Amino acid sequence: MKPLILTLRGRPEQRLDMAPLTAHRLAGMTAKEIEKIELHTTRRRVVVGEAFRLRMGDATNMCIEESCDRLDQIGQGMAGGEILVDGNLGARAGRLMSDGRLTIRGNAGPWTASGMTGGAIEITGDADGYLGAPGNGEIAGMRGGVVVVRGNAGDRVGDRMRRGIIIVEGNAGAYAGSRMIAGTLVIAGRAGPLPGYLMRRGTIVLGEGTDK
Repeated sequence: MKPLILTLRGRPEQRLDMAPLTAHRLAGMTAKEIEKIELHTTRRRVVVGEAFRLRMGDATNMCIEESCDRLDQIGQGMAGGEILVDGNLGARAGRLMSDGRLTIRGNAGPWTASGMTGGAIEITGDADGYLGAPGNGEIAGMRGGVVVVRGNAGDRVGDRMRRGIIIVEGNAGAYAGSRMIAGTLVIAGRAGPLPGYLMRRGTIVLGEGTDK
């Protein structure tokens, strides 16, 4: 069956909350119903049909085209299915994800995979800071699943990580694996200063050492 395709009409004037657009939330909905879903914003009300052109298909295999860094919470709470993002995206992608696959053909914003418990995320570009880290007021970060970054990662990748695997094929910023409780962090390139800062348990593998 053909995938459900959402094509961004243009860079939005305000940030859009994409959390409502996951397979288990869209199951059984018609195209008109999906177009009326509100994407919670900071100023004025925006619905899916205003921001995106919709080509109806299987919601368990969704594609977001022409994406940009003002699209936040893509794949938040995913419990199955697959989302392919063609372009960059904003903050907290894959947050609280428990199953499924999120593929990002571009760069990912901060707090990607925050609170993730299962599933897989692949980022072909770079990941901003706090990859797999906890949100404000939370004790633990990533608690399961696999994240692969083909480019570089920012500061505090794997902060307070409790379980799961993060693989960064490029370099990482400062404090990689800070306050790790458990899990595995692999950085094929170089890490910034103080990797493993206040780490309790877990594994950090550095391919090329650290920057001074």
